[in-house]
Amino acid sequence: MKPLTRCLVRHAHAIAREVGARAVLLYADVVEDDQDILDLVQDVDFRVILVTRRADFRKPAGWGDLCEVVRVPDLKMTRAGQIKIAVLVAAAEGYIRPNERIVCTTGIDGSGRIDTILVLEMGSEIELLAGQAAEPLPEGVTPAAFERLLTLASELGLEGREGRPVGTLFVLGDSESVLSQSRQLVINPFFGYPEEERNILDPRLEETIKEFSAIDGAFIIRGDGVVLSAGRYLTPAARPEVPLAQGLGTRHEAAASITVTTNAVALCISQSTGTISIFRRGRLMTDIQKPRSHSSDGL
Repeated sequence: MKPLTRCLVRHAHAIAREVGARAVLLYADVVEDDQDILDLVQDVDFRVILVTRRADFRKPAGWGDLCEVVRVPDLKMTRAGQIKIAVLVAAAEGYIRPNERIVCTTGIDGSGRIDTILVLEMGSEIELLAGQAAEPLPEGVTPAAFERLLTLASELGLEGREGRPVGTLFVLGDSESVLSQSRQLVINPFFGYPEEERNILDPRLEETIKEFSAIDGAFIIRGDGVVLSAGRYLTPAARPEVPLAQGLGTRHEAAASITVTTNAVALCISQSTGTISIFRRGRLMTDIQKPRSHSSDGL
């Protein structure tokens, strides 16, 4: 383990205690050896949330609720992207809540070392995350469905489809209300298939989702992950009270608007930038930007 990593983790522990943080969020993939990870958790000696891309990663034994694991997409991300996705997943799993303070430790993607400590106030508007980012998921939306959709959106934003950028919109949860405020633009490609064959939790559906991401309109997804429709034109009954930031287009406005009158979460991918914008209650929770080419060292 690199000395810088161990040094910063120890400092993160001291900061967490001093500022009354709820947990230390630790980017675990910077170390490969399980014993090194255990040593880091022991160094922190505090409630730890380990962040990893590895599907086979398991938390050290014997720590119970004092150590949790969140899995993020196996994609190249900026440090800000790492933190944003990790916080969203941790909130979806119920590991952090609004109005809590957490200490995040991360580093340059692929560097093998932690070099950054960041203290987040979850209940206030900050540059990285809006206050509602740590709210529980809407009723009926499962953490597994949200996390899988976040992965799919991240992959589309970074890679596009067959080398071409795509812009698309996913609306997750409160599907009856969403369907009542939308209409079909094209024949629904998911109509008539058994639910088990059109659930985003099934890895076999991934290529189908990505293939249909190029068609106009939104994907409507039930809270448990079942895709109800694609190519859906949203006709929300209201508009956000707070205007969207300059540069966000009609797809983003539709994403924000549909979350004003429904209890859904909307994920919008910008075709021009690959940025993923996540909306709830008519407001932007956060956006996740694609790393610059051959670089991911910026916040």
